[in-house]
Amino acid sequence: MDTKRNQTLEEIEENKIVDEHYRNRIELIKELLKTSRLATVDLCVHIDISEASYYRYINFTSYMKADIFIHACLFLKQYIESNHIPYTQEEKRLIKTLDLFQISSNSNLNCN
Repeated sequence: MDTKRNQTLEEIEENKIVDEHYRNRIELIKELLKTSRLATVDLCVHIDISEASYYRYINFTSYMKADIFIHACLFLKQYIESNHIPYTQEEKRLIKTLDLFQISSNSNLNCN
């Protein structure tokens, strides 16, 4: 019979941090997609996942691997910047929180 051990306080705190980080990732994808005004299917086709997988990720029933997350963010960032769409304050906050992109001189991502 398998028994489950109790987590230490440190493990519980670490799990909270990991969960919050993952939620911020998903929230950023949703915000960038909304700002870009692209359809969900456009993103899914570009990053080569099914729409069902996308909805499992955003509903937290499946875990999005880091490479898929980064690919999605880079695609949406490139689309937003090439179309001169300004980032929202929430997107800027999430990008800064996740320490995702280095701010370049031609980026409209100044986190002020």
